[in-house]
Amino acid sequence: MMQEAEQRILGYFIEECKDHLNTIEQGLLNLQATLENREMVNEVFRAAHSIKGGAAMLGLDSIMQTSHHLEDYFKDLQECPQIQVDQKLESLFLAVFDNLKELLAQLEDSFSLPEVVVNNLMAKVEPVFKELKQHLGLLVQSRGGVSSAASSDKAPHSMQVEATHPEPSAPSVAEKNNSLPVFENQVMQKLREMLQLFKQPETPQSRHQLQECSEQLVRLGEKFQLLGWCTLCQTASGEIANEEITYRT
Repeated sequence: MMQEAEQRILGYFIEECKDHLNTIEQGLLNLQATLENREMVNEVFRAAHSIKGGAAMLGLDSIMQTSHHLEDYFKDLQECPQIQVDQKLESLFLAVFDNLKELLAQLEDSFSLPEVVVNNLMAKVEPVFKELKQHLGLLVQSRGGVSSAASSDKAPHSMQVEATHPEPSAPSVAEKNNSLPVFENQVMQKLREMLQLFKQPETPQSRHQLQECSEQLVRLGEKFQLLGWCTLCQTASGEIANEEITYRT
């Protein structure tokens, strides 16, 4: 049975995803108009990115993969907003969105993603990924751009790092359990430090200190090969570095 704390964390994730899904859906319902509003394109991109980061932290691979594909496609739209949207592009985007929505609905219903359900949904959407990547690539190229989604089948950044920089052997379960109190204590100390920094005025110096805290949290996660944790902290570091994003956001 899932522990109460785990169920509560999943509940937070699901509620946050509902907001992100609404942002993505609004952006897709009139995609051409969205492309003409750069801030809306950025919001949709950030929504997919946020779902990906949260899913990675929780080990929800199917949700992470689907939102990662959407993130890549939205990145192409960010970089080539002058493309002409056709009905096929809208339909393919909505098909991927519907798959992501269905995965999250399943998670909300049972606080789990049964393997048979995941396999069926991912088998249905894989051909859509390929078709959307190809079609979007053609539309981007017709406008003289280069599609990042069409040029390579990229893994999420954190997975690329793992592939190019092999990690040391994973700690045993006993080693992890013995060291967990130390890990938790160090994390809580760092989070308290970050909270105090967030209470200060926004300055380049305080942002730099927050980034340093995030990087230290990444290094803590690397000791235990906590991929989701590292992805979350790397995402936090990147968002903190973006001066267009307020402390409140």
